[in-house]
Amino acid sequence: MQQSQAEMSQQSNQQYSVSGAVDLTTAPNLMRQAAAFFKSADKKITIDLSQVTSSNSAALALMLEMLKQARENQIELHFEHLPETMLTIAKAYGIDSEIREFT
Repeated sequence: MQQSQAEMSQQSNQQYSVSGAVDLTTAPNLMRQAAAFFKSADKKITIDLSQVTSSNSAALALMLEMLKQARENQIELHFEHLPETMLTIAKAYGIDSEIREFT
């Protein structure tokens, strides 16, 4: 079985993107990348998720952890182009309104 791949890349001081499959195998590395970016990021940033090819509950956990890290670094964080699967999972957990607040 081939391991999933995903990465977070910086597009500008205020724009980042996540690409690939976001799951249990890729989420920890994506969080490490995000934490590094947050240390030098502007105070308002957007993360584009349009290049996410697949996601599961680990992606939702990643988003929540990114929000926590951003708050700790006093960064206003927003997400763009959330995959429908992430919204469906958020709804199942009853946190879709909280997630939509950051989109």
